[in-house]
Amino acid sequence: MSRLHSVQNFNFFFHNTKRRLINSQTNFINNQFLTRKVKLPHISHDKKATSSYSRPHDSSLTRGSNHTELASTNVLENVASKVLICQEPEAKSSQSLSSENAGAANIPFKISPKAPRPSKVVEPASLFTSKTSFKEELRTYVKLTKPNLTVLVTLSCICSYAISPLSVSFSELLFLTAGTALCSGAANAINMGREPDFDRQMPRTVGRPVVRGLITPQQAYNFAAVIGTTGVSMLYFGVNPIVASLGFFNIVLYAWIYTSMKRKSILNTWVGAIVGAIPPLMGWAASSSLWHPGAWCLAGLLYAWQFPHFNALSHGIAQQYKQAGYVMTAAENPKLNARVALRYSILMFPLCFGLSYFGVTDWVFPFDSAIANGWQAYLAFKFWQQQSKNYKNPKGPTPEGIALAGVHAKKLFWCSVWHLPAVLILAMLHKKDQWDRLYNYLF
Repeated sequence: MSRLHSVQNFNFFFHNTKRRLINSQTNFINNQFLTRKVKLPHISHDKKATSSYSRPHDSSLTRGSNHTELASTNVLENVASKVLICQEPEAKSSQSLSSENAGAANIPFKISPKAPRPSKVVEPASLFTSKTSFKEELRTYVKLTKPNLTVLVTLSCICSYAISPLSVSFSELLFLTAGTALCSGAANAINMGREPDFDRQMPRTVGRPVVRGLITPQQAYNFAAVIGTTGVSMLYFGVNPIVASLGFFNIVLYAWIYTSMKRKSILNTWVGAIVGAIPPLMGWAASSSLWHPGAWCLAGLLYAWQFPHFNALSHGIAQQYKQAGYVMTAAENPKLNARVALRYSILMFPLCFGLSYFGVTDWVFPFDSAIANGWQAYLAFKFWQQQSKNYKNPKGPTPEGIALAGVHAKKLFWCSVWHLPAVLILAMLHKKDQWDRLYNYLF
């Protein structure tokens, strides 16, 4: 057996195989010189009689081989073809070499085919026993809360708490933040559970979890009940009953009243603006009295900001709202939509002045906030001006006029996205006597 596997046998086989190999042939695997016929030394006269090379000592392979042709499929062809086509283990196992295969008589040593690896059977796992499935389920429920909107609502509440004049408690701030976020998430979840048939008709909302069937409306309601109850309880026991009442009222106002009015009257935008004004009142009521005029100036800022923000957003998708069954000002009265956006953009100036007048901020705030307010008011004016031109024409707006109105609406929308954080941050920086207290503390 050792002689069959000697180095000399292999070298002889290798050199006789490659001696007349032609590399320029297009089909390397089927190169005829890989299956070259070699005459044995004891056959000297019969040029046509050929056989595969074998050692004289291996009688089992030389017996009867003098008049047989080498099979067209040999070991090298088999191996090369499998390597070059990169077969999967399952495909390779069906083509494994055995003694019955073609070309087996030409192999000068015994081959033991390797048994194919058993495929791994994945046991079915429930949703909460699989980490990946649990993460996907958690991500779906987070989407149900409209996280971007929830973050914005929570930040407006926190900023109001920071601007309020009385003392601040860190534990109170934590309960206020978590409770407000949960209440906002509950309202959004109920909203999605109620409107899958309408959301399905709009590209903007077609990817929501309930629309896609990832969550049923009943599951959305159950989830909203859990996080809503938790949020209101945190506000009641961790902050005070007034804040908890405002949080509960906001869930009802958004999830039932506003959501129902969206399909009945354009006044839904004004109701939705009240929903946006309540979180600042919650932040203020956490530490100060709601009888203070500054609280209502701050709530007024958030109320007024809703109109340039949403009216500009709805302008670009007005027809989508209409086709889905929503009654929006942008579709019913485009000129009024732009005029309302301008009106409330201008209202920002006296509201910021009122914060300084009632002692919430210093007197620098009306001036530097006027930069942000002026930027938004200017873009709202351009939007309204273009819409006025469009609808003064008896024949209706031209395609060029419609395109220009869309450009101005988009600019106004992105301005509003940056405007609100800018004004709230400036209000916190210019809080009344804040720098004096810091100076006295340091020096």
